[in-house]
Amino acid sequence: MEQISVGEMLQVLPSERYNAHLVPEDNCLTCPEPGVYVLCFDNSYSFIQSKKVSYKVEVLPPDEQMPSPHSRGERRLQ
Repeated sequence: MEQISVGEMLQVLPSERYNAHLVPEDNCLTCPEPGVYVLCFDNSYSFIQSKKVSYKVEVLPPDEQMPSPHSRGERRLQ
């Protein structure tokens, strides 16, 4: 598999700051194209305070009969 530098990657969602200490964050993304997707967690805003991140990734096969209400990067909660 060919390696790609970070500068060559296409950003699907913009980086955002979340106040997840107040309310847990729950997002859903339907990937528009097949490929390799990279999750990036950034703590540079508060690098002195460490964080504990829990996440779950589900990769589901495309289902043409049931379109997702959360497609193309729309989020459930913001």
